[in-house]
Amino acid sequence: MSIKIAPKIRKATVTFTTQSRECASHAILTGEWDGWTACAMKKNRNGTFSVKVNIYMGKCYQFGYSIDGNWTPDTDLPMVASPFGTSNSILDLTEAAKKSASKGKSAVKRKIVRRLAKS
Repeated sequence: MSIKIAPKIRKATVTFTTQSRECASHAILTGEWDGWTACAMKKNRNGTFSVKVNIYMGKCYQFGYSIDGNWTPDTDLPMVASPFGTSNSILDLTEAAKKSASKGKSAVKRKIVRRLAKS
């Protein structure tokens, strides 16, 4: 399983990719960022499932996958017990928010320096 985070100003585009079980027919992503709303994942030619989701940065979120109806956490990430006797994965977007903010500040500083240099 893998997660790719592309931070923007206030949100990040997060690409979730799961390794499917043999012959899995469908996968659903659900997480705290939208009240656990089911989001269907696209089956790729290589047998994995993926989906892109825009999520607010600066927080940690619990999430998981339902692969053919079986709850599956992302074992590559930290996990926490759920109230249903399973485990949820933790997606931490606090670092992405810090990095995005520092990049934004340096870009603003460069613009100001360029304007001053032209004056």
